[in-house]
Amino acid sequence: MNPMLAEPAFFGAGWKPALLSNRCFLGACMMTGLGLATWAHPLAAAEAGQVPPGSDSTSLVIPRWEVHEFVARGRHPGSNPFGEALFVGEFTAPSGKTFVTDGFHDGDDAWRLRFAPDEEGDWSYVLRGGAVQVRQRGRFRCTRAHGHGFIRVHPENPYAFAHADGTAFFPMGDTCYGLLDDSPITPELRAEYLRTRRGQRFNFIRMQVGHSYDRAAADSTYWAWGGTAQEPDFDRLNPVFFRRMDELVRQMRAAGMNIELILLNLYRPPFRDTRQWTPARERLWLRYLLARYAAFDHIFLWTIANEYELHPDAKYRLDHPDDVDWAKATARFVKSHDPYRHLVTIHPVVSASTKGSTARDPIDPPWRIGEFFGVDDAMDVLSQQTGKTGEGTTWDDKLQCWTGDAVNLLPSLRADLRYRKPVLNTENGYEYLRGYPTGRRQVHHTDKVRRTSWQIVCGGGYFSAGFRSTLGHSDSWNRIDAPNRYGFIIRDEGAAAQLGILFDTFSGLPFWRMRPFDGVTNDAVALAEPGNVYVIYLPHGGSTKVDLTTVEGMFAARWLNPRTGDFEERFTVNARSVVNFQAPGAGDWTLELRRIASDGRSN
Repeated sequence: MNPMLAEPAFFGAGWKPALLSNRCFLGACMMTGLGLATWAHPLAAAEAGQVPPGSDSTSLVIPRWEVHEFVARGRHPGSNPFGEALFVGEFTAPSGKTFVTDGFHDGDDAWRLRFAPDEEGDWSYVLRGGAVQVRQRGRFRCTRAHGHGFIRVHPENPYAFAHADGTAFFPMGDTCYGLLDDSPITPELRAEYLRTRRGQRFNFIRMQVGHSYDRAAADSTYWAWGGTAQEPDFDRLNPVFFRRMDELVRQMRAAGMNIELILLNLYRPPFRDTRQWTPARERLWLRYLLARYAAFDHIFLWTIANEYELHPDAKYRLDHPDDVDWAKATARFVKSHDPYRHLVTIHPVVSASTKGSTARDPIDPPWRIGEFFGVDDAMDVLSQQTGKTGEGTTWDDKLQCWTGDAVNLLPSLRADLRYRKPVLNTENGYEYLRGYPTGRRQVHHTDKVRRTSWQIVCGGGYFSAGFRSTLGHSDSWNRIDAPNRYGFIIRDEGAAAQLGILFDTFSGLPFWRMRPFDGVTNDAVALAEPGNVYVIYLPHGGSTKVDLTTVEGMFAARWLNPRTGDFEERFTVNARSVVNFQAPGAGDWTLELRRIASDGRSN
């Protein structure tokens, strides 16, 4: 039996549930696979008068997809409330569907359970603490939504994303691993960073649950477990740390910023220490994170780990099939304990086609990961990190950054798109900052960052960017790259604004209906809803021919300068032919074609 699913001990006789309405945030809820048989029909027991009554529909109102927090108070008689007791809720929707979700211990005598309803109307619920003993029942009214709900795979396009209400979602991310606890990131800088990136159109951040072991060693409020960094207790957790995490999650929701949450940081203790980080401790950690944060709909992705090949001992080596099997099993564990069905992925570095065990070993090109995670349902999204270096790129000693275009970028994307899942390139090149350390040559020129991003999107994928001075792991790099000093500087060389132009371009189009289009020549890359709209990117300018031979009607065409956001004068073209287009100047250009409707307006 899975020890994480074993029946916990009862709470003490003094355990008394209560309700507390906390700040509301968006969420959505679906049935989990925990097994209703263990509930011993709590609703029936409640109706028979064995359960104290709770609130009625007139006293508790929760908007659809917003989080409500139930709070219970009481001492747990066992030695470890994190490993031996659960606070669990069963919720019955107006349609009759039943949802089961876990609560969590929050220190002292506090137990919390966060729930977000996904149907309007009257709900009923039963809360219990430990084993099958039911402690409270109640009712509430779910009212109309204030937002769009959770992010899923788009129901009409397996390569795209949409919110629970059907609104399409175009993800554009940034990377700040240590946003929670990297030492240089003050509360003021964190607020400025979120405000700046959201204004630049970024809508999700890649971050970890804790990053700086150095800061935790100096301040126990940054330590996620029991004890201290010097004398740890990995069988317990530190609620003070997670309350700080709560504040950040809420701050990001208020800023309109979604989260790709990296659950296991295999670069740092204790995750990299097989003597301390046992499977049981890993399950406790994951289940606690899911219970605490799954109800928030701005959790875009659960990412199990960066460079999962580091499992279990921090050796940069793919152990096949052990690492792959662990990744799939962990993904399924996460899914089985997440009643809200967040999307799950994992971040790789070694190609599934490797002929060895490291990223430096020969591969059967192109780089790809689909053979490992594309076939079954363990991973919802295929993550890549390609396009950084290799053939087509050059290190510029004067600028101190990589330039050019990696030739493996598009072939890798196409190889993984055949598995009919969204492909998200989450590390394709961090933009350099003049005068700032390079992270041992892990920085890229603005032009390269821009061209790579446009090629990924026009090739059918999505991307997350990154900026060397806001990666949020200064504590680590100040140690491993001394005497260089890494701070947190919210400044860039221009890529942020240019990527905002890309976002605005596709936000104004039916991007969720558009697919890669092969009817272009030279090095152009195109995304299209054939017969309706086309976006054609020329990374180096020049000319391209577009095959419109099977299309009827007239199209409105215009050139976009992706460096400035300026449009050239609009013109029209006839379909039913192969049309030659010449970019209006040097550098990269984007061509947009929209079919002209019978009323003269372009689609």
